[in-house]
Amino acid sequence: MRALHVYVLPRPGVDDELLGLAEKCRPILDAFPIDPQCGSRPDDAGLLHLTVEMLADAPTAEYGEEALAEVVDALRTELADVAAYVTEVGPPIGNVAGAVLDVWPEADTVVLVERVRSAIRKSRGERALQHSGGRPHISLGYSYASAASDPLNSELRNKVTPRRATLAVDRVHILDVAWTFDADLGGWRMTWDRVAEILLGR
Repeated sequence: MRALHVYVLPRPGVDDELLGLAEKCRPILDAFPIDPQCGSRPDDAGLLHLTVEMLADAPTAEYGEEALAEVVDALRTELADVAAYVTEVGPPIGNVAGAVLDVWPEADTVVLVERVRSAIRKSRGERALQHSGGRPHISLGYSYASAASDPLNSELRNKVTPRRATLAVDRVHILDVAWTFDADLGGWRMTWDRVAEILLGR
């Protein structure tokens, strides 16, 4: 199944500290049943992302051009007076879902999430808001089997420095996100197609 999501995407040339941090984590994640989301090079963001919101009322295939245009217009209107900002992410933490970089300070990101939710609510109704992503974070990798998190967190703490990095947020992306089962991996893998880009404060 495919569904539309609103993401913040780290960018090479802008978020190089963050991409460097993710690259340092990759060999550690490879030793655990975690599928890394960063690319294999420092200039490749891969599938790193900060989830802002999911449009959960219908799969992508049920969104016609008019419905999608309404969502894009609502986001542009809602985000027209939201200023771009820079925050920080980290340190890397292993958890039941894989490994993440929490966003902190998070106040600006919480405002962004609420404004995006407002736009979705206005364009698609409350039914489109069915999930809570919890604390804002960037997913470093997704787990595909069980493993103890203590050794993972010990490795991340002892081998990865610096442990925090900046993230510049001046736009959001609407993405058509798909999860497909990878038999070789033995778990689910994410892919996406870019649908639209909305700049903040425009």
